Amino acid sequence: MKAIVVKEAGNIEDFVEKEVDKPKVNADDVLIEVHAVSINPVDSAIRKGKMPFKLKSPMILGTDISGVVSEVGENVSDFSIGDEVFTSYKVNRGGGLAEFVSIPEKYVIKKPEKVTFEEASALGIAALTAYQLVNKELYQVQEGETVFVQGGSGGVGTYTVQFAKQNGAHVIATTSRNKELLESLAVDQVVNYKEEDVPKAYVNKADMLIDTVGQGTETLPVVVEGGRALTPATPISDDKAAERNITIDRITYEINTDQLKNLVDQVARGDLKVVIDEVYPFIQDGVQKAYELSESGHAAGKIVIKVK
Repeated sequence: MKAIVVKEAGNIEDFVEKEVDKPKVNADDVLIEVHAVSINPVDSAIRKGKMPFKLKSPMILGTDISGVVSEVGENVSDFSIGDEVFTSYKVNRGGGLAEFVSIPEKYVIKKPEKVTFEEASALGIAALTAYQLVNKELYQVQEGETVFVQGGSGGVGTYTVQFAKQNGAHVIATTSRNKELLESLAVDQVVNYKEEDVPKAYVNKADMLIDTVGQGTETLPVVVEGGRALTPATPISDDKAAERNITIDRITYEINTDQLKNLVDQVARGDLKVVIDEVYPFIQDGVQKAYELSESGHAAGKIVIKVK
């Protein structure tokens, strides 16, 4: 089968097309003919050797996948050949940038007909991270609170602002070039961080800061004394938070198929919007361009590779 692979520590231009063996289907596995796979920053971290694990080299990156069931293992009972499905699998397994991927049944979810393959593949890590940021125990965004979202127009950010609004919050979000996009997602106040000194201009404006881009320490002044701050990125300074009694934490998203099922159902009902910046073809040049956009830090929403 065709795959787009790269060696560990390889550069973006080192992605190449390669023929590899179709993955083995174990008794509890579902073989998916891949139709779409979305790009996540963690893919680049894996490629650069910045994670505590390594994929087999040459690596097939990609965790958030949608497609059609091609084969099922002997113990699989909930899926049949031809089912349209999606999955967000373990990042230390990869496998998405290929024509087929084999995934344990417990991680596979049926895709609603109203949701496209591209939309389904663009949920996964980004949507789960955002949902878990907004709804983390003891940090959960409450109705009537003001939430400041740092990086509102990125993959995680576009979901975060929507979930915060669902919880009844007043949402302030930063971007440099996507004001209209954030307004379309019902953000109450859009901040151009290139034109304003955000920590000074918005000091004490928020009950909670959700930092999606790793600038939480610098942006902490926006939080009122005794407030809360969360990030999935660079940890926020304990000392800076303690100065004003701000409760902080850093989360690592957890795979949760029940939450993903809820989120894809929201998309099918029109209650959640999947923002996709670009869809690239499943060719060497397409994958390279996808990672160039991802690593630029300027994508508006998600980036998807259309495999089929």
